[in-house]
Amino acid sequence: MNVRPRGRRLAVTLAGAATALALVAVAGCGGGGDSEASWLKPNADDANTRVASSDIDSSNVADLSVSSTEPLTGRGPFGFFAATPLIDEDGVAYVQDLASNVFAYDLESGEKLWDVTYDKPVIGPNGLAYEDGTVYGVTDQDAFALDADTGEENWKKQIVTGKFGVAEGQNLGLTIQPAVRDGVIYLSEAAKAGGGEILALDASDGTELWSFDTTDEPEGDGTPSGGAWNTPALDDEGNVYFGVANGYYSHNSPERLQNQRLYTDSAVKLNAETGELDWYYQAVTNDFWDWDLHLSPILVEQDGTNLAIVSGKMGIVYALDRDTGELVWKQPVGTHNGHDDDGAAQLEGALDLPEIPFDVYPGPYGGVETNMAVSDGVVYAAVVNLPGHVKTAADLNKPVLPVDFTEGNGTIVALDVGTGEVKWERQLDQMPFGAMTVSNDLVFTTTFDGKLRAFSTEDGSEVWSSDLGAGTNSPLAIAGDTLVTAAGFPQGAGQEAQLVVYKLSAED
Repeated sequence: MNVRPRGRRLAVTLAGAATALALVAVAGCGGGGDSEASWLKPNADDANTRVASSDIDSSNVADLSVSSTEPLTGRGPFGFFAATPLIDEDGVAYVQDLASNVFAYDLESGEKLWDVTYDKPVIGPNGLAYEDGTVYGVTDQDAFALDADTGEENWKKQIVTGKFGVAEGQNLGLTIQPAVRDGVIYLSEAAKAGGGEILALDASDGTELWSFDTTDEPEGDGTPSGGAWNTPALDDEGNVYFGVANGYYSHNSPERLQNQRLYTDSAVKLNAETGELDWYYQAVTNDFWDWDLHLSPILVEQDGTNLAIVSGKMGIVYALDRDTGELVWKQPVGTHNGHDDDGAAQLEGALDLPEIPFDVYPGPYGGVETNMAVSDGVVYAAVVNLPGHVKTAADLNKPVLPVDFTEGNGTIVALDVGTGEVKWERQLDQMPFGAMTVSNDLVFTTTFDGKLRAFSTEDGSEVWSSDLGAGTNSPLAIAGDTLVTAAGFPQGAGQEAQLVVYKLSAED
């Protein structure tokens, strides 16, 4: 661990053991932003709305420019960085790379304040949570707590044991950006042989308070089963909401594995104190196309009804009654080609697949891949249109169909939160893997070609974009006059992974 006290905010060049550090100023910063603004929850708040407290809007976004960059070297199976950064009211960013390493940066000076090296590659998204001067996170198997001022490790505890992962080298034990509130950490395993678990831990020492099994498959059947990948939502009535992923079954899974498979591809509402199930809603039954309902649920009140907005790789957005779990509306988004009900049809003995070869939309990395945002009665979703290929009969034995990332494109969609009606949609020639983040009258995302993009919330027109210098599958955080994201997926010669900090340029 390398530490520099937070009181020393000097514009210096640093070198550390975990990364080759060279923070470079490339543009003027300032802009008179709100110094008290922060982004200290993974999705901005406990309801996961991803709405920023920000000075950035359509009138000044053209003045947004890069103030500093920081090389990233900790790599996982899907690049270098896929987490949402945290930003405190003092302008300090806390970030975690895909090797589970943690860093704190002063966003005014560009100085690295401390780092903690774990070197535990994960598939992502991972990331950090913050409460009362403590930063919380996970590696592939451990949960940990760090002092936010110094990076000193308060505790670390092994959470996951046993076999996990869907392929050699892909450790899926823990890869979630947890939630923390009132001294309790909420997190989940992503997948483990015999089933995944949602967990609540005491934030003071990591002691397990309760667990909830996300699958009713028997222990020891050898098949990784769905857990949760993204930050849960917390309401004010003592409940926690998770989106649960798929079970990694192929179309040709043995007959005994063809069943409803609770609670895969489901939203679940649990008592936050006990872990007891209140309700579940299963979006896809008997899923064999790898269609997670994996995104962070978003809690919102609309026309007197408490809603939970959920979605995932099946490319359908669902609004659920938060009190009962009943479906209020659902809306397909992006490209579909007739496979939405294949799992249910297989259970009924009525499945009729096309002649091989054929494509499946959404594919295993398609649909609504990253977290949505909700603001002023509108749901914003970034959709990836990328097919899975069934080229031979052997592909139907695979839990994840082959894909070609060069074939992908995307769609940005705005939906009425009360009805699901499409208000507007914007077609993209690139895949948006950067979640959605609302800042006043703009909604931001990143695209796989390495662009940071801002769209009008009114009509979806692209207002502004910036080149990150390399490909990206990274979300972003905004606070005051500052935006933090990453170029985390280098795709060609000369491209480097880097954390990128934007600020509004100083006024004349």
